[in-house]
Amino acid sequence: MITKRFGVDIGGVIIDRVNDNTDTSFFSENYLNTTAVPGAFEALCELVALYGADNVYLVSKCGKNVQEKTLRWFDHHDFYRLTGILPDHVYFCRERHEKAGICQKLGITKFVDDRLEVLGALMDLDVRYLFQPRPEEVKKFARFADAVITVQSWQEIIQLEG
Repeated sequence: MITKRFGVDIGGVIIDRVNDNTDTSFFSENYLNTTAVPGAFEALCELVALYGADNVYLVSKCGKNVQEKTLRWFDHHDFYRLTGILPDHVYFCRERHEKAGICQKLGITKFVDDRLEVLGALMDLDVRYLFQPRPEEVKKFARFADAVITVQSWQEIIQLEG
């Protein structure tokens, strides 16, 4: 039996990007006040219940500074306790294309990302959810659009997974 493993991006999928250009942007000094994407914590908790904590991973592309801020944000928001995500199931890479190798190594079969470019590199996966995509990025990587499921909310993902 093949184990189903679920992977999730962080920026724009768990930590909201809507706060950009405000004093609570993740890229400001007040980054700890940046909000979570609505429904993210609850949905991650449901995914952990569906797949088991051993089969849910976070995979994010960012620099060292944002990686450290992300881990502090998780601690500040009691992320691990509230979602059931295991702290050692959080992976970071420096380039978007590196997510594919991490997903392969971990045996991830489904992935949620807000970048069609990333999902285009994950064609071996069973399911790819494109989360609240930016129109300009979808236009640029339109060749991958038919291979993904576009969703606007975590609730949609949970409905499709349930």
